Amino acid sequence: MGSTIKESEMIKAFLCCTPDLVYFKDVNGKYVAVSNSFAIQSNSTVDDMIGKTDYDFLPGEQADELFLEDKKIMETGEAVIDKLEKRACPKGQRMWLSVTKVPWKSSNGEIAGIIGVCREVTERAEREKHILDMLSIATHDMRSPLISIGSIVKLLMRGTFGSIDESVKVTLLDISGRISCLEKLMGEYLCKSSVMNVKTPDKEYLDLRQDIIDPILDEFLSEIEENKIRIDNRLGAIPGNKIIIKANARWIRIVYRNLIRNAIKYAASGQIAFGFEDKGDHYRLNVYNSGPPVPEERRSRIFEKFESTDSTGLGLAICRNLIQKHGGNMWYENTWDNHPNFIFTIPK
Repeated sequence: MGSTIKESEMIKAFLCCTPDLVYFKDVNGKYVAVSNSFAIQSNSTVDDMIGKTDYDFLPGEQADELFLEDKKIMETGEAVIDKLEKRACPKGQRMWLSVTKVPWKSSNGEIAGIIGVCREVTERAEREKHILDMLSIATHDMRSPLISIGSIVKLLMRGTFGSIDESVKVTLLDISGRISCLEKLMGEYLCKSSVMNVKTPDKEYLDLRQDIIDPILDEFLSEIEENKIRIDNRLGAIPGNKIIIKANARWIRIVYRNLIRNAIKYAASGQIAFGFEDKGDHYRLNVYNSGPPVPEERRSRIFEKFESTDSTGLGLAICRNLIQKHGGNMWYENTWDNHPNFIFTIPK
């Protein structure tokens, strides 16, 4: 008896003092015991939670999800270990949790319910996600010069800059293949991360033409020539004098680089133009190309993250997110003559 009392006191002390969200549920999903921290996080008390279920504290959809997960654990006997989840808590805030759930077995080995331990790892999760996000941006940024190098190699192979020996062509073919493999590898890495929660870095004053558009056009010069693209020399509505915007240079370059790359891809032997309008408290910018319009059934999804057969499918999702981080927005419209036009805004 003394040993039993001692064990119960230890369990009680543990539930009282641990910062982790600990609970015991019976086979019907009713709380049998909970830690003080779990009760506080649930905006309740330990005594009030006993005998109640998730449906008494959480939205129905979330409670349904947890009920089905608990049921599967009890039926299969398979535990959930260190599952990372982002949850909305009854107190209002959202947090990242490391969730571990194991079957609770009685002394005779029968399933008595669920034991759950949830540890808040918000800081760790956000830090790790930030690292992945920055890798995503860096990888996305490096693909453009890599593609440009590949295009130059192809032009050399075709004799655009003069005739070359067959032995040199073989070497260039090998280089082209290696570049293609590297580009695909970078695309795979890019698919595994995103920029959806990256914090906006410091903004600076930039000359839209001199600091952003002209250097990026230079990056794509070989592709522009190879695809016989005509660039609107007036840059659409962008005047010849300086247009100063306040933005993060690296992020805005990513946006224009991606839009220009897409424009070159779809406007072969066509035209690319850039637009600018002063709307008072913000600038309205656009990148137009004379290629075919985005099919109507795809327009609602082009800014979502997906993986297509010929690209990573993250470019437009990244672009819109970066513009939104600046306080603006991005969308797609067809022009009056049925060509693609990508529009975005930047606050002053």
